[in-house]
Parts: sequence; C-alpha cells; structure tokens
Amino acid sequence: MIVPMKKVTLITLQSECENALVSLRDLGVMQVELDGRFSSDSAAAAEKMNTYKRILSVLEQIAVENKISTDFSAKAESAEKIAALVAAIIEQRTSIAGEITDLRRRQEMLAVWGDFDRKLLDELNVSGVHFLLCSGTREDFAKAQAMENVNCREISGGKGRVAFVVIAVDEVDESQFPVVNLTDKDDPAALRKKIAALEKEDKKLDDELRKLAASRHILIRAIEDESCVWEFCRVRDSIAEYGEIVTVSGFVPLPEIDKVRSAAEKNGWGLLILDPAEDDDVPVLLKENKFTRIIKPLFDFLGIVPGYREIDISGAVLIFFTIFYAIIIGDAGYGILFGAISGFGLLAAKKVPRLLAPMRLLLVLSVAATVWGALCGSWFGMSTIPGTDQPFPALECFRDFAGSAAKQANIQFFCFILAVVQLSVGRIWRVISERNWKAAGQHLGWMLIIWGNFFLTIRLIVYPGEFPTYMYVLYGVGLALVMFCGVNWKQASDVFQFPFDIIGSFTDVLSYIRLFAVGLAGACIAGSFNGMAFDLCQVSAWLLPAGILVVLVGHALNIALALLSVLVHAVRLNTLEFSNHTGLSWSGQSFNPFKSNKKEE
Repeated sequence: MIVPMKKVTLITLQSECENALVSLRDLGVMQVELDGRFSSDSAAAAEKMNTYKRILSVLEQIAVENKISTDFSAKAESAEKIAALVAAIIEQRTSIAGEITDLRRRQEMLAVWGDFDRKLLDELNVSGVHFLLCSGTREDFAKAQAMENVNCREISGGKGRVAFVVIAVDEVDESQFPVVNLTDKDDPAALRKKIAALEKEDKKLDDELRKLAASRHILIRAIEDESCVWEFCRVRDSIAEYGEIVTVSGFVPLPEIDKVRSAAEKNGWGLLILDPAEDDDVPVLLKENKFTRIIKPLFDFLGIVPGYREIDISGAVLIFFTIFYAIIIGDAGYGILFGAISGFGLLAAKKVPRLLAPMRLLLVLSVAATVWGALCGSWFGMSTIPGTDQPFPALECFRDFAGSAAKQANIQFFCFILAVVQLSVGRIWRVISERNWKAAGQHLGWMLIIWGNFFLTIRLIVYPGEFPTYMYVLYGVGLALVMFCGVNWKQASDVFQFPFDIIGSFTDVLSYIRLFAVGLAGACIAGSFNGMAFDLCQVSAWLLPAGILVVLVGHALNIALALLSVLVHAVRLNTLEFSNHTGLSWSGQSFNPFKSNKKEE
C-alpha cells in the first residue's frame, strides 16, 4: 500500500532558521523539496565527501586484494590526514611507475648491445681506443666492415637491422657510421640499480597503503558525517526567504502529520498543510506487511518504485515472480541447494543483518522451485531414480518436462493460464483504482480481448483444433467496449495506435511461453551433462573423476544460466507485460526524509 502524503510548508523567523532545521532533522519525517541552488558550503561538503569516497574505494580494493581486516584498535588518525596520506602515496607511486617505465624502455633499447660496462667504455675512449655503438641496416654493417683501420663486430640482428660495434685505434669519422649517441644515463648497471631502488621505494609505499587500509572505518564514519553536513546544507540552500520570514516545504506521510504539528507548537512554527498538487513530484512510501516485505529486495535490486498515484502491486509480483522462478529453475535438486544456501544465509544474518531480507526471499523462491521440480519429477536433471528405471514420484500431468509432447503441452497450457490470470488481475486492478465507468468499460474490454487471445493461443499452439464460438464472443464484446470507451476517435494517434494495441495484447499473452521454453532448455542442458558423465563412467571406472567434474561444471553452468534467465524473463513479465496492463510506469522515487544518518556507536 502506498502511504498518503501531505505537502507541508514550515514557516519560521530568519533568526530561528538553523534551530528549526536541526529540530526538523531530529524529527526525521519530512522529505524537503530541494531546488537547484548550491552554496559554497554545499559544494565544499560534497567535494570533501567525494574525496573520502574515492580514497575509501582505493583502500577497500587494497583490503580485498590483500585480505586486510579492519583494525579498530589502531591509532586513530583523522580522516582528513588519512585521505591526504593516501592521495600523496598514490601520486608518488604513479610518478615512480612512470619513471620505471621510462627506465625499462631505455634498458630494452640498450639490450641489443648486451650487458656492457659504461665506465670501462668511456675510459677506453679517453685512452685512444674508440668504441662506437652502431645500429643500422645490413648494408651499413657491410660498408663498415669494408673500411680500413676499423674492426666491426655484430652484436645482434633481426628484421633487417643490425646492432654492431666499431673498434678503432686511430681517429675515425663518426659520420661514416650509424652511431647511437649515449647519454650519461645510458649505463645498464646504473639503470638496473635505479630500477631496483625505485621498486624498493614503491614496495615501501605499498606497505604504507596496506597499513592505512586497516583504518578505513575512519573514512566510512567521516563519509557519514559529511553526508549529514551536505544534506543539511542542501536543505538550508532550499529555504525560501521573505525578509525576516523563511519557509521550507516538503512532504510528510499522513500518519506522521501529528508529530509535525506537535513540533510546530513546541517551537513556534507556522504550518501550511495541503494535499499534493497534480504536478508535484511526490515521494513514495510503501507500507509493507510481513507478506509484501519479502519481495522488497527484488525492487531494491532493480531500483524501481511505483509512482505516487499508481498502485502497489508488491503482493501480486511476489506471487507471480515466485511461480515464474520455480518454472524457470524447474528442478527440485536445485531448489534444495538454494534452500540450503538461504538457510546458511539466515544464520549469518544474525551477524550481518542486511542478509536477512534477501535470504528470506531466496528461501521462499527455493521452496517454490523444490515443489515445482518435485511435481515434474526432476532432481538435478534426472527423471528416474539412479540405478533403476523407476521414475521419481511426480504429478502425472507435469511429468517428463522435457519428454513427451502431451506433457509439454500441459506445461505450456499452465504458462498461458498464468498469462491470462496475471494480465486480467492487472486490468481488474485498474477498474477498481480508476473508479470511472468509461475507464472500467475500457479495461473490462481489454480483459475480454486477453481471454480471447488466450483461447486463440491454446488452439494455435497447445491443443490444436477448431476455435470455440465463445472466443469470437469474447473478441466481439471486448473490441466493442474498447472502441466505445477507450478510443478517442477524434484523435488520429489513438485511431492509428488501436490496431497495434490489439496485436500487442496478443504478443503479451504469447510472451509467457518463454517460461516453458527456458525451463525446457534448463532441463535439457542438465540431462545432457548427466548423460555425458554417465557415458564416461561406462567407458571406464578410471574416468569416474572426469564424470564427476563434467556433472559439477555442467550443473554450475546450468544454474548460472537459469539465474540469468530469472533476471531477464521473470522480471520482464512482471515489470513490463503485467505493469503495462496494470498501468504502472515505475516512475516513483522512494521517500527519503531529512534526518540524521549518522550511526550510533
């Protein structure tokens, strides 16, 4: 259920503005309407918070890579100092990495002449024995060998290039040779020494970063503090000033209005309480019960919220998503495996409370998958008890999910039943929520067309045969209602779109066959891997480990594909097809009241 909101405008004096905002924040029941103004305080708080977040992400990555746990007993440094140290170290390491790259590039260039003693080379040149390091083509090398009073030696060569040395006792004209002039830094031994020193310094800086990673909790706390400062500044920036009078507007859930009234009486505020206007961007607060709370992790993962003036379909989504999940997974063995994971997760939730909600949802989905798999007689891709020809107990109409055509038709029929029921629920919901006779006629007409599509699909795909007479009646009455109540014949776009809407309603029903197709694919993949493993074991008992590996890898891949299919297909049917017929655009924003987010120790 979507909690009704009231638009509240708080009126106070300019001199009492700061105190009023502090009291409003402590109250924690109002989402303030923010405008586009940013003060220097807001910008400074945002910059500081973002800096801390960037530094924290670096330390988190280091902590994960090196398995560094948080050390709460370490010497407490300020977050500002930690951020400055980390930033300076990162800058130093970047500079060192660039310098090492340049040195290695120089080292690779000198490597064509091998390892030589630069100091000895310089001494020989001073004493009158001239050594020229050259790099050129084969023709250059041959020309150098043909010269008198010089001795040439090839050091290395390849791809038409030759590195060679020219040795001469007498003065030579260097312009006759492709001489490579060395700088003072071109000394292989010195380069190695410099690289080693830089690597040692980089290792020391890396050790410092690891030590700082153990204190990342200080940054987390600082981010929370700066977030509170930033939010307070943003709210203060959005205050409207009228001389000595200031106002701040926002939205308050109807059940919390009395708290605001009591605070206004206590602090001497003026209050203006109105219903939200049609053009107001009203935040959404969902009132959850024990049933609908289960599906909340899915909505949080997808980041979707219904609009304020839309309806809450959490309960329906939970029911249908659970059934879709069960059909797509389609295996009792997988369901038991996921159930075990959810059980361990629920135990771990005692120490990590944020695991409680997703593990509760996973447990419900696992039970559904186990029940569906048991009804179909599928256990880890097997339909018969290992070592026997006896099939697993199963509901007869669902047995052999990947087997006979008749049993597959029953599964398809069940999928289309889900389609017509879910889409009809969406249309009935709109009839109840819109409370308009013309809208009711339109949605009832579309519901009748959906039922006509259902019988058409059944006769075309599942159980081929003659079309029943009542299908034509459903189409006739449904089309008449929609044409009379739902099409604006004066609007060309409505008239042009109407045939496409009819086609779209048919494809919406037809799209539910994806549940059968994905479930069938998963059953076939699991059976194929089981068959490959069995064939390996039949060849030789020594291949048993290979067979086990095939089973493990195959089922792991199949589970991954099944979970991906749940995200793609089960989510789509609820957030697209069902939502379209329910009139949901998922355009809402979650209610986020102005309150202190700082955690108590």
